[in-house]
Amino acid sequence: MNELDDSHSRYALSDPIKLLQPSLLLIEDDPQMGGILMELLEDDYRAHWVTTGKAAIHEFGMNPYDAVIVDRRLPDMDGLDFVRSARREGITVPMLMLTALSSTEEIVSGLDAGANDYLSKPFRFEELNARTRSLLRGYQAQQQSHAIGDWTFKEHRGLIESPSGINIQLSPAEASLLKALCINPDRVFTRKELLMAAFSRDAGEGTIDTYVSYIRRKTVKGLIMTVRGKGYCLGNPMESDPI
Repeated sequence: MNELDDSHSRYALSDPIKLLQPSLLLIEDDPQMGGILMELLEDDYRAHWVTTGKAAIHEFGMNPYDAVIVDRRLPDMDGLDFVRSARREGITVPMLMLTALSSTEEIVSGLDAGANDYLSKPFRFEELNARTRSLLRGYQAQQQSHAIGDWTFKEHRGLIESPSGINIQLSPAEASLLKALCINPDRVFTRKELLMAAFSRDAGEGTIDTYVSYIRRKTVKGLIMTVRGKGYCLGNPMESDPI
């Protein structure tokens, strides 16, 4: 399996068990190591392999992942820079860093950059798999889903699922706004409160109206209710509600 294979379209509806497995992104530039790891990882994960930090950043923009394994030395950037960039963007999925650099200082620098675990080369695959499972258990325990009428907002992945099971990807800004509304689903939030919770203080209150409109276009109008003269709150939508 090579990095040109799409990690999601490979798994057709004819393979529903595979679709239930965690999705994992492997970032490894060594073709031999990457090939071996892919053969082993694909038994337990929907694994996708890229060889550069740039390709990994593109992948994160296109597909949600449950975990990442990233090599410290990539041809276009330090693996630490990739992890730092992901964390700045609010990406919270667990990341395990692989490296030939095993000094205490290097391990500390990786963890401080935002990696959840560090594994020095050479390593046994059994240990890599055990650590990955441990990271996923801890992460999944913290994941939250919110019921909004017949819809489900999967906060940890920035997805909203329709009553018929269709996953709709939200942008980071859209997900932040919906998350703020889910904090107290019975409360009416003013635009100012939503700005403080989900956006920069420098943004205008019209930003909230814009992103509410974006979310409604992707879902249904009733997902977020307008309370005239006050602001917005979560609705109780059905999939068949009019846009």
